[in-house]
Amino acid sequence: MESIAQFAIQKLNDFVRKEADLLLGVDEQIISLRTKLEWMRAFLKNAHRMRIENELFKLWVSQIREVAYDAEDVIDSYIFNIEKKRRGETSAGLMRFISSFAGCIKDIPAIHDVGKKILNLEKRLGDIKENISQYDVGNILVGGEASSSSNQSQLRRGKMAPIVEEADVVDFEDETKTLVRQLTEGDARRAVISITGMGGIGKTTLAKKVYNDIHVKKSFDFHAWVYVSQQYLVRELLLSIIKCFRALERDDKETTPEEDLQLELSQYLQGKRYLVAFDDIWSRQAWDSLVSAFPDAKNGSRVLLTTRNEDVARHADAQSAPHKLRFLDGNESWSLFCKKALPGNLPPACPPNLEQLGRKMVAKCGGLPLGIAVLGGVLSRKEKSVKTWEKVLKSVEWWLNESKEDGISGILALSYHDMPCYLKPCFLYFGAFPEDSEVSDLDLIQLWTAEGFVQRRGEEEMEDVAEDYLDELISRSMIQVVRRRSNGTVARCRIHDLLRDLSISEAKEERFLEVHGNMAPELPTKARRLAITCGDISKSISLNRSTPQLRSLLHFSKEDQMPEKPQLKITCGAFKLLRVMDLQLVRLSSLPDEIGYLIHLRYLNLSCTWLERLPSTITRLSNLQTLDLQFTNVHMLPDDIWKMEQIRHLYLCTTAGLPCQISNVMQIHRLSNLQTLKFVKEGSWIEDGLEKLTNLRDLGINGDLKMALSRSIRKLASLRSLLLGASRNCAIPAFSSFSNHHHLFHMNLDGPFEKLPDVHEFPPNLTELFLRGSQLEQDLIGTLEMLPNLRKLSLFSRSYIGKEMVCSVGGFPLLDYLYIYELDELEEWRVEEGAMRNLRRLEIRNCKKLKMLPDGLRHISTLQDLQLSLMPEEFRERVRKDDGEDWFKIRHVPALTIYP
Repeated sequence: MESIAQFAIQKLNDFVRKEADLLLGVDEQIISLRTKLEWMRAFLKNAHRMRIENELFKLWVSQIREVAYDAEDVIDSYIFNIEKKRRGETSAGLMRFISSFAGCIKDIPAIHDVGKKILNLEKRLGDIKENISQYDVGNILVGGEASSSSNQSQLRRGKMAPIVEEADVVDFEDETKTLVRQLTEGDARRAVISITGMGGIGKTTLAKKVYNDIHVKKSFDFHAWVYVSQQYLVRELLLSIIKCFRALERDDKETTPEEDLQLELSQYLQGKRYLVAFDDIWSRQAWDSLVSAFPDAKNGSRVLLTTRNEDVARHADAQSAPHKLRFLDGNESWSLFCKKALPGNLPPACPPNLEQLGRKMVAKCGGLPLGIAVLGGVLSRKEKSVKTWEKVLKSVEWWLNESKEDGISGILALSYHDMPCYLKPCFLYFGAFPEDSEVSDLDLIQLWTAEGFVQRRGEEEMEDVAEDYLDELISRSMIQVVRRRSNGTVARCRIHDLLRDLSISEAKEERFLEVHGNMAPELPTKARRLAITCGDISKSISLNRSTPQLRSLLHFSKEDQMPEKPQLKITCGAFKLLRVMDLQLVRLSSLPDEIGYLIHLRYLNLSCTWLERLPSTITRLSNLQTLDLQFTNVHMLPDDIWKMEQIRHLYLCTTAGLPCQISNVMQIHRLSNLQTLKFVKEGSWIEDGLEKLTNLRDLGINGDLKMALSRSIRKLASLRSLLLGASRNCAIPAFSSFSNHHHLFHMNLDGPFEKLPDVHEFPPNLTELFLRGSQLEQDLIGTLEMLPNLRKLSLFSRSYIGKEMVCSVGGFPLLDYLYIYELDELEEWRVEEGAMRNLRRLEIRNCKKLKMLPDGLRHISTLQDLQLSLMPEEFRERVRKDDGEDWFKIRHVPALTIYP
């Protein structure tokens, strides 16, 4: 709740600073309200543990929350009305805004009412303060001990303790051996092997461990992993498997009948020994809708299934007894706890003076891995002292007593309430995303920043602070990492179902967020944020046409859940205070001019819509930070986009994959806060302003890349990712040295080089390199293999035009992943012993002239995954299992997949 009061205070500070001449006689009331809110914020910051243990505190916090919300509404409405007056518009003109979600509501309060509203808020805060003062709480307000991890940790970017991934902390040794044996041995029939048990017991962790087992990988021709969840779409599940063996087309997602997709999958799997894992399947109906796609060729194929419902497991395969996952025993529980609570200790070991307390807390978790992990996450952030651990033990006991259902809910509630105030809204935000979905770190960071959750920390960029917030949630075991980038940063993450349930429950209680899923809501939301995870957005919007308090509208429904021609109308009265509007996948062809009146908007996502143009009034969104127009039909930005001086992230790309045009008179150099600019077409604007965008981190440009570009890029020392695409008959110009670009880890270059940089001219920390059309020959491969930190290399069509390619001894020392695609001239590839000594994954696709695999692959003991697709028949014959001429080169590889 501190964050709510903080945001309202920040609103007041900004308003007093920027609009001093427009206070219209309410300046003293505003300053007085700010003072009282600051007092309340201090109270909330120091007292939220006592809220846990005292009903009065619950009442006070609830009252303060409502006042803070109302104060924010008054401030934002006041600013809105001032802007209306400044633009000389009438109320009737405003009420037409964003045309078609629902209807209009009453006129907004006149400016002269604001003073009365502020006085009323002051009185309410005064009453609350007087009530608090009647109780002995002075020790809380002065030097009181914070209930959670020290909030000082958010003031500086400190080095985090190493994050322990879930697969490394739960052994399940006996269970793993049993399941591996069931998957690789036994009946020839297609059997369904099920793992059952309550939520949080480790079903997914065990299934992943078995799925990734080396012996299991080597036993099957095809592998696929699918998240199901309660809100599933059969089409999405089928496509997630099909995309493992071919690229998806737009028709697949929109018009291809499900029956055709099932038939295609079944035909592809026919004759192959396959393993498909379905994680978190809830119903018989879900299995029945999929089973026909999995043929039984009596070749030992398997389906691996996790479910909480044992009846679903028995229905899927009556002949295979479900594997009911047991609780961890005492030693296993203690081992997991130590790894989570003491991650910096190698090996993890608990100080003797804390062991007894630690074991008492672990015993309270009842052997449930999720509970132990989050408890360990709580303690990992705390002082390693008897006094501190005793306090945590008391909190554990209190929450277990409060829990009305089961022990795990009490432990999870403790983990949430123990968070510092700045972290809580970030955790609650995960409830907005669909169940079992993978969430992009960039989306999270930009949303959190737009919402105002991220507190300033010295001179650091807000995005860096937000990245630390995400890392802290992960270290607390509240969020799981799905994938990391080659530089170690989180790329995608997800939240466990039980923790998502907790976030939704807490968010609803605090009026922070409401989620509309399968069940159609009957009443308008009272929450500040509305997330639509399933169904038609227009119904939810129509229902909430009278919800002026709404700050965020988030749409995550799949495209085929939307009506063909939705009638979407947002009225100005209902949505005038929006900060976040995410309409991805909504079929909009245009936006009305009235969009410009959403002056509080900070985040606007219109990706994957049918949008054809932007109204010129969009440049009135002076507070907008993120504008996402990827995969729309918008080809040109308004000339006066420079007026949006707060913009930080611009994503521009048409449905055809073409870059967006920037006018030469745009004055883009005025967008000094810009961090992301992609994908745009080159023009004279580069020479006029690109080098002045010194905060750019992610840049993508396509076209005639002239020397002006290379001179400009040299000055963009903050770059982390660079994508350059040369248009036809053009080349990527020779670069000056990148040696000062210490943050640049990702480069994607499409087009021939005038001159490839020498090794010392590449970014020193480059870890990912994607090349297409580069027309390299052997001497340039020799340059690339000397890059000291390169971990991921993708060679696409015509990136290499030589007939022979050699990887020398000692070359590519850290390369982890190599992708080779459509190198039409390549006939022979040699890998010398000692080259690519850390390679784990290799993919070769559609190289028609390549005769055989290099002999040197047999020396790469680290190689775990080899995928070959669209290769000549002679090539495939040589790698045929057991009797192919090249089989000896790759027989040590655990996961080998050969597609037609």
